[in-house]
Amino acid sequence: MKSPSLLRLHLLRGCYLLLLVGLSIQIVPDLFGPVVTMPLMDGVVTAMLSALAMLSILGLFAPIFMLPLLWFELGWKLIWVLFVALPRWQTGTMDEATMEVLFACAFVVPFVFIVPWRYAIARYSSALDPWWTKRG
Repeated sequence: MKSPSLLRLHLLRGCYLLLLVGLSIQIVPDLFGPVVTMPLMDGVVTAMLSALAMLSILGLFAPIFMLPLLWFELGWKLIWVLFVALPRWQTGTMDEATMEVLFACAFVVPFVFIVPWRYAIARYSSALDPWWTKRG
């Protein structure tokens, strides 16, 4: 399969840069202060999203290798939209905080069009280890 174009690789780098900058502004500063007094799960989210920001640095240098990071970002936001935001919208209980998170989730919509899906599926599926076969 043909490798993604240089333009596509630069667009992927833009995705990682968006994650890095956005999370570094919004989330990472909480590690150095308020995380100590946050409710437990808020601290967990802060730690996980800070790790996502740090791993995004690797995506700038190895955009194809780090695609699972973008898949994780797309995945958790899709799950949140489907199972949190959509039901709240349907029941008319959408509040300002939910709208803010939904707005933040919208920033990954371009990722869907930037990820080279055919190439990525072919590359990653060929690297799967068939654990069900005998070795040896």
